[in-house]
Amino acid sequence: MNYKRFGSGNKLLWKDRKRWCGLPLSFTRYFLIEKPDQWVKFFSSVGLFNTVDEELYLFRIFDITVEQTFFNKIFNEGTITLHVNDESSSTIEIKRVLNPHKVKEMIADYVEFERRRRGMTVGEFYS
Repeated sequence: MNYKRFGSGNKLLWKDRKRWCGLPLSFTRYFLIEKPDQWVKFFSSVGLFNTVDEELYLFRIFDITVEQTFFNKIFNEGTITLHVNDESSSTIEIKRVLNPHKVKEMIADYVEFERRRRGMTVGEFYS
């Protein structure tokens, strides 16, 4: 896949697809991309012929939830819900990805990294 659509000089931190029974049988793709010394963003791309792309600066995330049904646990997949302070949406779901708890921790670490780099706190979102 061509990651140049995210710009040049970027680093792919994580990628996955929405899964069914542990298999990536979907045209929903998720990416965590870093542009060194500038930003870390979450991207989602949905569709094959008609594609909808969304992006989110990680510092806008203020809470993360992981949901796993019994069936999801069998295949080590789950849905991560990002609660965000964004005008377009208040929540973003990363549906049925592998190792959801590890992915959640990785996203949480990058959220804190981005906030420290920008000198922000969570309280700044509620004003």
